[in-house]
Amino acid sequence: MVTEEQAKFFDENGYLRYGKVLEQTEIKALIDGLNRIVDIELEGGDDSSPEFSVGHRRKIKDTEEEPRVLTQYVNMWKRDKEYEKTVRHPLITGIAKTLLKTPEVRLWHDHIISKPPQDNGHFRFHQDFYGWPLSAPQILSCWLALDDATVENGCMHVVPGSHRDPRFSPEAKKREEEASSKDPTLKTERAKMEEHPASFGVPVELSTGECMFHHCLNFHATPQNTTNRQRRAFVIIYYAQEVCFNDAQAGHHCLVPTIEVNSGEPLVGSGFPAVS
Repeated sequence: MVTEEQAKFFDENGYLRYGKVLEQTEIKALIDGLNRIVDIELEGGDDSSPEFSVGHRRKIKDTEEEPRVLTQYVNMWKRDKEYEKTVRHPLITGIAKTLLKTPEVRLWHDHIISKPPQDNGHFRFHQDFYGWPLSAPQILSCWLALDDATVENGCMHVVPGSHRDPRFSPEAKKREEEASSKDPTLKTERAKMEEHPASFGVPVELSTGECMFHHCLNFHATPQNTTNRQRRAFVIIYYAQEVCFNDAQAGHHCLVPTIEVNSGEPLVGSGFPAVS
């Protein structure tokens, strides 16, 4: 499942290009499910869970008006059985459990991220952890290609080892924020990293059905899609057993209303199932 060499590479670099995990028939089922959800959203949407409306424009096709940097659909696992099967896929969850060194992984959330053809936008370098209301950075993402992902159409670019860089740790972030509050002209190390173009990182190209994993503190970015074809990815975010809800960080997150535990308690509940 995961070799010792692969686990060591992930520990040192904060990412792992794993390779193929799904067959073409499984990919087709996921794309069919996505198309069904897109049709629902174009007709007005489903508000049975608050996150379903996030990241896209309802009743408007991406070919209308101006193109978007990306289109997002959150928690597909709640809306389509093929996506639920995928977030529980024994190979994928087994890899996540091994890389996180935990006896159990839970699902934080999933999302579809789509870059429309000829999109002139990009997603700059960032660390996922600080956008989530979670406590310990024992979290990773599985980035699964639903289309071939290349440099030209906006594949993932990572900064190897940035998850271990003390300049970008939670402790360093806190110190820099305190310093910048006293001196607004101070530019933090994280802000400097965010200014780099995607080409500063290492591209991780994937064929359809292949995946890569990246740590929540790994800096990553995706450049613009300059091709005439779509670039769709299904991203699944898993966390280790010890991770807790932390309402002091990213309290605005769309999933906060669905959390049933108090801040400081392990994040459990029906919306965040154990999947391994």
